[in-house]
Amino acid sequence: MKKSLLAVAAMTAFAGAAQAQSSVTVYGIVDAGYTGGNARATSGAGVTVKETVNRISNSMESGSRIGFRGNEDLGGGTSAIFTFEVGIQPAGNAGSNSTGLSADAAGAGTWSPNVRQAFVGLAKKGLGDARIGTQNTLFWEQAGSNTTGQLSQTYGSMLAPSTDGAFFTSASGGVNAGSQSAAYTARTTNTIRFATERMAGLIGKFSYTQSNLNRTQGVNAATEGTTNTSAGPTSNAVAGVAAGGQTGGNNNQSGYQFAADYVFQKANIQASYAAFTSENPYTVAAATPSATNNTAWGSGTQGNNVKDTQTLITGSYDFGILKAYAGWTNRKVESTLNSNAFLKRSAQEIGVRSFITPTIEGWASVGNGRYSSFGTGQPTANITGYQVGSNYWMSKRTNLYAIYGQNGTSSTTNGSYNLNQYSIGARHTF
Repeated sequence: MKKSLLAVAAMTAFAGAAQAQSSVTVYGIVDAGYTGGNARATSGAGVTVKETVNRISNSMESGSRIGFRGNEDLGGGTSAIFTFEVGIQPAGNAGSNSTGLSADAAGAGTWSPNVRQAFVGLAKKGLGDARIGTQNTLFWEQAGSNTTGQLSQTYGSMLAPSTDGAFFTSASGGVNAGSQSAAYTARTTNTIRFATERMAGLIGKFSYTQSNLNRTQGVNAATEGTTNTSAGPTSNAVAGVAAGGQTGGNNNQSGYQFAADYVFQKANIQASYAAFTSENPYTVAAATPSATNNTAWGSGTQGNNVKDTQTLITGSYDFGILKAYAGWTNRKVESTLNSNAFLKRSAQEIGVRSFITPTIEGWASVGNGRYSSFGTGQPTANITGYQVGSNYWMSKRTNLYAIYGQNGTSSTTNGSYNLNQYSIGARHTF
């Protein structure tokens, strides 16, 4: 009897120890408040469009999200890790974290949550970790930790500009707002990532993205080269098999990223580089490059017939009473159909961030750069931006904020674009 009791006690203790070695954490950010702004676009033909927006909105300082993070100790300093994170909309509008609720032909609702991250991996103490799945890019990690605005979602930053496409809906008037155009890709799917632990002050990171589909498809000999193979087999394609005609059906997306994060005393220097490539089916009409059929890589979306290279270099120094920041970014999105057609954006920014009192934090940044919109022979415009903001920390997890930002794109033959945004809200992290 005593042996049985001892066995049960031992098994119970073992199960308790195993359970203690595995943990799941629920985390997130809820950010909501009031925001407003004005935009003015003047086209090359002299047509001016003005727009004013005011709304109760989401995520003006940080993207609202909820996530689950897990860690299981496998022994020997090795652990299994996972993260699943989705964007949320506390104010319920189509702001920066659209959830993609749509209806099918029968009117039934389809729910597609905005998955920010979904990956599984292994970590080894003393070495680093490896992850596979949908993940934030190395650029996103750098911009969040080593720029003045720390990924503020209000306009004004030149290194990590907000891309809330729902804020101004029609004020572009055909003019490209290069000042607040995306400077980098925020996250990628189909990605494997490696990162070292910090050794001698340095962290090294590398990631690789791949999603390839190659197909050869028959087409009608009379229309060979004009069928858009991305739509799948068509009647022309079926007829083309008999005629012996064929056309390429490649749909390949791949890319790699490198990053370094070096800390020396009170200084932090970070650098990231990425090169993404997309090869997609296209029609003869689409062979003329434009921003429509040549699309840059987005947040979790892969590009279309482009080579997309991105660079971000940032540095910060903690003076004690304030922290100073400086950075430079460059992006070129080049058509794979015509190397003379490209989008190019480069910018630099300086800023400071400081606690004015133990509970009041403030920051300010200013920057400028150059921007060329997509296409052959498109004009280059000067771009500018600045942002000021303040946090009132009610606790370590809850703060009130006020942010103002402004961006401008100088006048060219394509016109000019200027906008501003002001935001007041509350943010809670958990």
